[in-house]
Amino acid sequence: MALNAQDKRDIENIARKEIKSFLDTTQAHTTVLKMVQKELGNKKVDDAMVDIATKVVVELFKTLWQRKSFWESALKNIRP
Repeated sequence: MALNAQDKRDIENIARKEIKSFLDTTQAHTTVLKMVQKELGNKKVDDAMVDIATKVVVELFKTLWQRKSFWESALKNIRP
């Protein structure tokens, strides 16, 4: 059964909510900002850099989510 446009929008909304929830409950956003500040020599990070860092993190998690089937099985096969 193929997905229609509404199904795709619903999936996108769910993914956005999950990413936002993750970013709100972890320090991922802060960690990225600290790394950017360190690379800039502790210069003040302006709003543009904050937006760029946010977009990078969101895109990373979106890509990981979209390619979940690619890396998920490899992680499940790892035994301690």
